[in-house]
Amino acid sequence: MSLDNLSADDYGGNGYARFFRKCNEFRSKPAAVLIVSTMAVFTDTVVYGLIVPFLPDILQDKLGMSSSSNGLLFGCFGIGVLIGAPVSAYISDRWKIRKWPMILGLVGLGATSVLFALSNAYWELIVARLAQGISSGITWAIGLGMIADVYPGESMGQAMGIAFSGFTLGYLGGPVLGGAIYSGGGVHAIAIFVGAIAVLDLVFRLLLVEPKTILSAQSSPTSSFARLEQNEKLLRFGDESRSGSRNQIALQALRSAPALIPSTGGMGKTNSIMEIKESLEIRPGTTESRISLPVPLDRSKTAISVDSSTRNSVEVQEQPKRRTTMLDLLKEWPILACCLATVTITGAAGSFEPTLPIYMKEKYDSSIIVISVVFIALVIPNVVIAPLVGKYTSDKRVLNKVAPYGRFAFMIGGSILQAIIIACMGAISNIAGLVVTLVFVGLMGGIAAVPIMSTMGEHVERMGGDAYAKVYALFNIAYSVGVIIVPTVLPPIMNAVGFAATMGVVAAVLVFGALVLAIQPTIMLIKHGRHAYIGDNARPFL
Repeated sequence: MSLDNLSADDYGGNGYARFFRKCNEFRSKPAAVLIVSTMAVFTDTVVYGLIVPFLPDILQDKLGMSSSSNGLLFGCFGIGVLIGAPVSAYISDRWKIRKWPMILGLVGLGATSVLFALSNAYWELIVARLAQGISSGITWAIGLGMIADVYPGESMGQAMGIAFSGFTLGYLGGPVLGGAIYSGGGVHAIAIFVGAIAVLDLVFRLLLVEPKTILSAQSSPTSSFARLEQNEKLLRFGDESRSGSRNQIALQALRSAPALIPSTGGMGKTNSIMEIKESLEIRPGTTESRISLPVPLDRSKTAISVDSSTRNSVEVQEQPKRRTTMLDLLKEWPILACCLATVTITGAAGSFEPTLPIYMKEKYDSSIIVISVVFIALVIPNVVIAPLVGKYTSDKRVLNKVAPYGRFAFMIGGSILQAIIIACMGAISNIAGLVVTLVFVGLMGGIAAVPIMSTMGEHVERMGGDAYAKVYALFNIAYSVGVIIVPTVLPPIMNAVGFAATMGVVAAVLVFGALVLAIQPTIMLIKHGRHAYIGDNARPFL
């Protein structure tokens, strides 16, 4: 028995040896990918939010800039993500590499954080912030693509919920950490903190096995073909008197090679044998049947053809497969709608970072520490609810109850409830009321945002599963659009009309996004009725 075939329990030696053996086995598990990717998402988004509490102190007090300059600095980060995400996604999906682009992004993130700390002029801060955004876009798109690689089907939703907790912890928790670290050690301490977590994640990423290797261990395409080839005997020598029909012989072979049965069902799950049976083409007056199955595997950018009337054998015929582009993805309404939802929902969450610190400083004369603590009210509810929402929005029984809206029901409902709460924020007259309001904003924001990533990932799985990095690059681009527009536009609006009216604008943006999300599922409901999306022969829905 070779060393690679030994399990942790079989491995001899002392306790340290067994511990390292377990660690070595763990680095090839999907859970290891989830941990590393969640850490990467956290690092990317915490860099965005860390500067929120002390930015007025640097720009207004030290550099004498106007409040509009705050939004421009946030917008530069979004522009950087807009550049880094699509380029890295194309390279990663085109050449099937996840490791080195992510390592490059993490190294860049640490280096640009040091550059930001050493900057003494506004233009230097702009350059450093732009470079941070580029590095963040690289690691974020690749990290989410890695998760989708190893968590297919229903498991993807819960995994994305956990990753979204990292997103929320960084995006909304960044201001909390930023205020505490800046008060203790200044901007240089901020740079050290970001560099440290980037290096830590870099070490874990270097130890991680490449996701495609993990996939081959979980479900080897070679083994699937081997099982199918073994069952060729059933097709060639099958006894019709024992099997009942040639169709039954074909189905017997297919049962032994489930990895070769593609996903066409409404929820992105693997087709059942009954669904394959229904797809058999029976020609009148003959016992001829034919099954053509597209195989979503590298070895077989092919179709498998089972023809029981001619040769009773399995043929593997080459059929070139065109690569899915970002334009192809944007032609799919669920993905386009999710991009819009990302702009409105994450934009609404980001609306507090350029406005709330200024509002609290002017109205309550709040210190950096107080501002940081208030942001905790957004963070904790969102982090807690994200995995739960991820779990329930991947449960087919739950989604069937809200068919044909599916996950869109959570996005729409969360957006509308969040809009109502945000619209009421202008009437709050004390910090305690503000904290309570932000708690409910965080809860509704989590409900609205978590299903976005799993919806995009599962739709790509239905399309063949060759564009995970690209679809999450689109997610990053949409996030960047929200990050560019919201922080840049809101401070001037707040200067002109005040905080309460500005929150009304944010609420209106959320309602607009919810209405757009509701268009297609409402048309589906009116056209086919709800009964068409329930039962064994249900139509696919969102």
